[in-house]
Amino acid sequence: MLLKGKMKYLLLLFISASSHACAQDKTENTVESSVEVVPVEQVQSESIHSYGGWYCPDNLTAFPPVNAADFSKIEVISNRLPSLEEVRSGKALMYLDPAKYPSAKALNLALPRLAKYYSANTRQEELVIIIQAVVAEQDTVVGFRFLDGGNGSSWLHEVELLSDAEATALAPSSYVFLELNINRSKEKVYEAITKTTYAQELSTTFNKKDLFTNPWSKNTQVDLIYKTMEEEAKGYVMNMYGNIYLQIDYVKKGQQSIEKILILDNEDGKSSKIQAVFGPYLDDFEEQEKAWNDWLKELEKESLAEIR
Repeated sequence: MLLKGKMKYLLLLFISASSHACAQDKTENTVESSVEVVPVEQVQSESIHSYGGWYCPDNLTAFPPVNAADFSKIEVISNRLPSLEEVRSGKALMYLDPAKYPSAKALNLALPRLAKYYSANTRQEELVIIIQAVVAEQDTVVGFRFLDGGNGSSWLHEVELLSDAEATALAPSSYVFLELNINRSKEKVYEAITKTTYAQELSTTFNKKDLFTNPWSKNTQVDLIYKTMEEEAKGYVMNMYGNIYLQIDYVKKGQQSIEKILILDNEDGKSSKIQAVFGPYLDDFEEQEKAWNDWLKELEKESLAEIR
């Protein structure tokens, strides 16, 4: 919302609807994987995908936002299946236990690779970075990162691979990504957010005067939507696997931007961590970055005010 009138965007997309994330499935099996590669033209797919890595827009720790111009710098595992440790490190998304999937193979696809993906969760076409492609029996699945952070996976036929020329032609853009540890509980940080100018702007924009008046609870869920002649937006604030998560997708004159705010408990149970993503921005990135950092300072000040 800050400096939103000056925002410029990267992609022409449709507006998103309320979406849901998933917890990451972690297996303890540490057996190394096969290295066999299968050509793209040999693969098929069935109707059920059960290999993990599903829609997780809030997984910003493992998969932070990536600027479009930097996608090729992402470290991935090519031409073989990854080990469990490589999946845990974010170099891949899905671990296929060779004991369970003895015929699993890597797909012969140069990685990382930009692609377009229509998400049933957001009901919009999104630009993603494919970081994994596997064949298991008759199934062919790809794992990917969203440019604005988080991860997902799909059948191969559900993505449209971009050519090198198409990838190069994309306008350069950058996301503002903020992280901060605050010595307050996530509920107190949420309460502090409600007192910032950002929250006031959201309440006005979505015509919800009581948007941030109630304290956070595990049952909190608020859907946000508005539409004007020039702009529309949809989003939500909800409990996401015990964390506080806000996501709002904007479309202005056919161009998309996003705002994500995730508040997690730290291991000590007393402090929390906030992660936020805003953008993408083109020529005004530095101005936007300063504005959002000023907001974060305002949030930290509000969060710590009661204990000073």
